[in-house]
Amino acid sequence: MGCIQSSDAIEDWESSTYGGGGSAANGEVYVFVPGFRAPKNVELAAHLLLQQQASSSSISPELATRLVSLRSRISHLAAKPDRSSSHKSRHADDEQGVVDLAKALEGYLPLLMGLTTGGEKLSSSFRFEWTNVEDEKKETALSSAYYELLSVLHLLGMLAMQDANLMLTPTLEIDDYKSKIFEGIKRMAIETLLKAVSYFECAISAVIPNAPDDIKAKLPADLMEGMFIALEQQALGQAVELQLGFAVENVTASLAVKRRLACEQVKCWEQAQEKLACMPLAEGWGAKHILFAKWKLAEAKAMAYYFHAQVLEEGFEVDTHAHALACFRESVSYLKEGQRQRVYFNNTYPSSRLLPPIWGPMKHLSERIPREALSKARIFRDSYNEETAPETTPKLPDFPIALTAELYVLPPVDPAWESKCGYEARTSSLTVDVPSLLAKTNQDQKLLTPVDLHRQQPVSPPPPLSLVAPEPVQA
Repeated sequence: MGCIQSSDAIEDWESSTYGGGGSAANGEVYVFVPGFRAPKNVELAAHLLLQQQASSSSISPELATRLVSLRSRISHLAAKPDRSSSHKSRHADDEQGVVDLAKALEGYLPLLMGLTTGGEKLSSSFRFEWTNVEDEKKETALSSAYYELLSVLHLLGMLAMQDANLMLTPTLEIDDYKSKIFEGIKRMAIETLLKAVSYFECAISAVIPNAPDDIKAKLPADLMEGMFIALEQQALGQAVELQLGFAVENVTASLAVKRRLACEQVKCWEQAQEKLACMPLAEGWGAKHILFAKWKLAEAKAMAYYFHAQVLEEGFEVDTHAHALACFRESVSYLKEGQRQRVYFNNTYPSSRLLPPIWGPMKHLSERIPREALSKARIFRDSYNEETAPETTPKLPDFPIALTAELYVLPPVDPAWESKCGYEARTSSLTVDVPSLLAKTNQDQKLLTPVDLHRQQPVSPPPPLSLVAPEPVQA
């Protein structure tokens, strides 16, 4: 895996093709992943043994062994791999690495839920330590199972985003014969990005509100609520970008549908940039993350104003062509801003060898936007110069985001925790609000099934939440 085991390894890690660092280093940035927080190898076994000797609050040796084994495996899988193999082989290794690490994290969660929901006495004196990527501190160690749970959910979400990036990174040139295959891959990437959204939303709605205030005050920037929201909006924005790409390539898709998707993308990136700007991020990956959001927001606005101009041009309102021309010019302005931010992103340390590729809908529009804006200016001068230009650029329409994700449900407590000495389960249900970004269009906000983080004993998994399936986008 290409994750960083220590922040001191960042220089070596830049040459990796895995993770955000790898994609940024070789120019193949499709879904930006700034990096992976990694658990530090700690003496968990020794700590549990001392606790057994010093207190009546203890767990069985078998349960302790499983905890130590699973966390050690996660730490091992998060280590940097050998990079001596070919690019194609590394790509396959990275994909397998994502699967293996995600599987290990999923297997660790039921045991971790025991510490989170009733084993505070067993975990309060033990410091869980993880490396950071975007925080000014290289490492953070906290004596809280909630911190460990947030770290696991964060890593699961980042792995899903990295998986989407690997899907979209071509290993060979795609000809006409393979284009249909790549179309299926892009649809899979959308589903994978929505999986990342579900992990981040679980952290926001089910874990952070339930964590002690003193622990929330000590969280690194990587795990703050604002960062989870920014990552959630980034993943959602990049999924909408893929949807817009399908619409742009579809000759039957209407201008209204394209405009709506572009405006939804703008909304996602505006929220992501707003949250990132409030985070105490370090230089390096933190600064690069902010520049990526600025780049994608500028591109999204360029596309949104372009399609908005075309819709206005078909209208019959007073001065509609003048308003459309103002939107065309605004589109060109944001296109240039996006190109500048792309260069800044590329040159910011850790710098990349190659500029990130222009892909998706912008691949089709980067040349069309300035060409069509120039053409519309000439037509306006010849035929509509009696119209009055607006004093300010027309505002983009505000659409609710139609793409939705299923909320990730935390697994039940592992049955091995039942009747363990020191395990004092408490009952306190948490009702999770479905955020507006996960709500259906024009649907009132609903309450989801309560997520009980304090079960009295292991129980069967709750019934799955109904998936809010993406509906056809309506103008």
